[in-house]
Amino acid sequence: MTLSFKSLTRSFACLFVFFTAASVHASEIFTMESKLLDEGITARVALPESYEHSDSFQYPVLLVMDGSTQFEHIAGNINFLSTFSIVPEMIVVGVSARNRLKRFTHTKMEAYADRSGGAEQYTQFLQDELMPALQKKYRVSPYTVVTGHSLSGLYTSYLATHHSDFINAAISVSPSLWWDDFALIKDIKVVEQEAEKPAVRWFVSMANEPNEMAESYERLLNVLEAKPESAFNWESKQFPNETHDSTPLIGNVEGLKSVFRGFNAVPNIEIKSLEQLQAFYADYEKTVGYDFPMSVHQYNVYGLKAAYEGKVDWGQAILEKGVEVFDQSEILWDSLATVYSMNDNNANALKASNKAVQFAREHQSKYISEIEAQNSDLKSRNK
Repeated sequence: MTLSFKSLTRSFACLFVFFTAASVHASEIFTMESKLLDEGITARVALPESYEHSDSFQYPVLLVMDGSTQFEHIAGNINFLSTFSIVPEMIVVGVSARNRLKRFTHTKMEAYADRSGGAEQYTQFLQDELMPALQKKYRVSPYTVVTGHSLSGLYTSYLATHHSDFINAAISVSPSLWWDDFALIKDIKVVEQEAEKPAVRWFVSMANEPNEMAESYERLLNVLEAKPESAFNWESKQFPNETHDSTPLIGNVEGLKSVFRGFNAVPNIEIKSLEQLQAFYADYEKTVGYDFPMSVHQYNVYGLKAAYEGKVDWGQAILEKGVEVFDQSEILWDSLATVYSMNDNNANALKASNKAVQFAREHQSKYISEIEAQNSDLKSRNK
């Protein structure tokens, strides 16, 4: 079977509607007591929509600083981007600091001596208390990304340059690098990353900012450009049409695409077999230092792309592997039913579709209408 690019585009337009018709997966509240900070902590957690499709699959964590204001749009962006395998599916955790000035600054500024300089203690809380608590409750993988804006962007810059032992990637949107006479930038001149692991992937951006904000960004770029990539694996971008308050939207989207550059195995209309996909991600592991196992949406997108581009057997093999790993995924069983029917294998298509209906009902899936519609069509063909 051979489909034109126009046909493929039309098919994926339908796929787009199928995947984005509903809002982001519901979030839940996570609470704990911190001994290090001597205060109660409340965080918001958004689980991937595929979380119930397996009992063992682990997900990277994205820690969102200033979670009370930044959590929802970032969780939504993760949901959208991961649907098309641009970034991994992740557990998104929004954390808010009660005292931003103290928690997000790593030096004490004389004018704020009693209210600043607590970044190292806050890092200990995240690393030694919050993450273990999350790991106990959720299926968390050992890959951690942090994102922050303004003062919390200063903090994620601090983590990127001082704590490669804790994080794997960082996003800093219009960070307050002017703090304490550009103290962090001065630190970067002498600090080096650990040699045993790939450098933290760090994206830093700046909106149309005045005075010391713009100056600090230029100073940072000058310092980073003099460093080898083995020390800092960074990218930067300016957004001249954005203000300090509007830039977190585009800054986080671009930041996510940056720190996960090279993640999408088939970014355009090219396709890969299951074996080629496995080889691709083995190479990606060497680049980032972590083995990202393929997720529900990766199996789904790569399998359907292959099938719609005429390699139905490739698509079938990818999706069959997908349901082997995610045996409770209504998404994958439904797509496998589609590919079986493309191969005129209506009996197996109906079996796969019946499983899709079963799990869609168990999970109260937002895709239930589309899944039941295909099931009805397949039943009529098998009479």
